[in-house]
Amino acid sequence: MNTIRANDNKMNLLIIMPDQMRADYLGCYGHPTIGTKNIDRLATEGLKFDNCYCAAPLCGPSRISFVTSTYFSEHDHRNYGSTVEPDIPNIVTSLKNEGYITGMFGKNHCFTYERLEEIWDEVDEICVGNYDEHPEFKHSFTAFSMEEDHVYNLTGKLTDQTIDFMSRHSKEKPFLAWVNYQDPHPAFTCPPPYNTMFDPRDMPMPKSYEDYKTSKSPIRNHIWRIHSEMELATEYDIKKAIAMYMGQIRYVDDSVGRMMDYLEETGLSENTIVVFLADHGELLGDHGMTHKNPTFYDALTKIPLIIKYPNADWKLKSFNGLMEEVDIVPSILDMLNIDIPPTMVGKSWVKDIEEGNDKGKDTVICEAGYGAPTYRKPVEGLKLKAPVAPTCYGPGAMIRRGDWKLTIYYDDQCELYYIKEDPHEMNNLYDDNSVKDIRNELTLLLTKRLLGVKVRDVGLQWPYDKYPHDVRCEPLEHTIVYTH
Repeated sequence: MNTIRANDNKMNLLIIMPDQMRADYLGCYGHPTIGTKNIDRLATEGLKFDNCYCAAPLCGPSRISFVTSTYFSEHDHRNYGSTVEPDIPNIVTSLKNEGYITGMFGKNHCFTYERLEEIWDEVDEICVGNYDEHPEFKHSFTAFSMEEDHVYNLTGKLTDQTIDFMSRHSKEKPFLAWVNYQDPHPAFTCPPPYNTMFDPRDMPMPKSYEDYKTSKSPIRNHIWRIHSEMELATEYDIKKAIAMYMGQIRYVDDSVGRMMDYLEETGLSENTIVVFLADHGELLGDHGMTHKNPTFYDALTKIPLIIKYPNADWKLKSFNGLMEEVDIVPSILDMLNIDIPPTMVGKSWVKDIEEGNDKGKDTVICEAGYGAPTYRKPVEGLKLKAPVAPTCYGPGAMIRRGDWKLTIYYDDQCELYYIKEDPHEMNNLYDDNSVKDIRNELTLLLTKRLLGVKVRDVGLQWPYDKYPHDVRCEPLEHTIVYTH
């Protein structure tokens, strides 16, 4: 038996998913001052994935890709609040069918709301959007202090519920506990003491806050800046948003610490896999914007991912290769010795981890956008606190290979960045003929990837008995070949 996999006693699973958390705002991912000691400890005790990309930079589509291990253009749920029927194979029902007791606390953004009780034995679904009803929330860059007793102060409550769930069920069945935090999602707000942990005056301004070329940027960025009234944001406003965002992350970090301490104090740490990830990131002033939109900068698409497997003989402490969000659930199921449904397109990295191989995938993709055109001109008088319709939703897709990242939009300015020399994605090389061969190669690769999202290794599932003579298939790495 592989050392990384569960023994005869089924492992518990704890999934911790903050909303809109950037990887580069964690200490273990290189942030110099935030002090996320608990998440950093989790990374030290587990395995940190350095280049994991979400399937979509929007909540619902990303979370659906995570739970089902299917790509954005395959499940085709494109809106914030999109949901999928629980009949679709997913990680929750996979564990539930194996006798796990399941509990979810916080925002759903995955499954059909009317059917939540079919898959969750215990559930407290809470989603407060962008804190829209709070009187202090006026712009996408708004930062303010949250009252300790406010109904929107949820992170501590959700942590309490998760610990209580684990404590009540740890001795009867293996459990799946999933906590979905609102933090650090806009509005940028948190209660004491987190609201004053960081002084806005000490916050550095994002390098790309003003240093972007409108002529080489997608028009959706310009439209979102206008509709979100970014011209009203002062430098102090942006610094205050960054400081409060960091406070939100510290709130999550302390909550992670509470859960980790509970597992260690009760001995459950010896029998519980912990998975920490975000659904996507946050612009936080990058490219002169806050919140998010259907673009593919690393601030939005590169997500933190840490997996702690008890007593695993891992040869790696960090996985440096490219990885996709759709790979996470197949890897978890492999660790738990649970069959991976054939509908899941992601790759399990268990064998690679065991062998110390962190080469990763040759390419990763990310997608976003509705089936609607990108607005070319701002809507007169329209003021938005969040990037909702009618703007900013022309379809687009991104591919990264090595240090190159290409984004193709259906009806917008495309982008090409050389990440190694331009980590803040400020120099768009798409129209630079000196790199046209790279652009053309990546365009072809992206086209093939998008055409192949529904192509799987179906060799063992193909109904040979039904088609014994006229059809055969041989699965290749990216292609299925049919022969007569």
